[in-house]
Amino acid sequence: MDAEPKPLIDDLDQLRTYRDAAAVLRLPYFKIQRAARAGIIPTYSILNGRRYVKLRDILDLMSAA
Repeated sequence: MDAEPKPLIDDLDQLRTYRDAAAVLRLPYFKIQRAARAGIIPTYSILNGRRYVKLRDILDLMSAA
């Protein structure tokens, strides 16, 4: 029995663009953008300056509401 290897990073912890996160969660893009701009959800940036979010952070916020 070959078990599939576990990914190094959980899918919920991968960095995603606002648009990608909105598409996966079926939310409007502008809601992710506004929440990130207001500091409600944490954002991450890499060397290129583009802002990213984690699905886990958004889902945690949604479950707390």
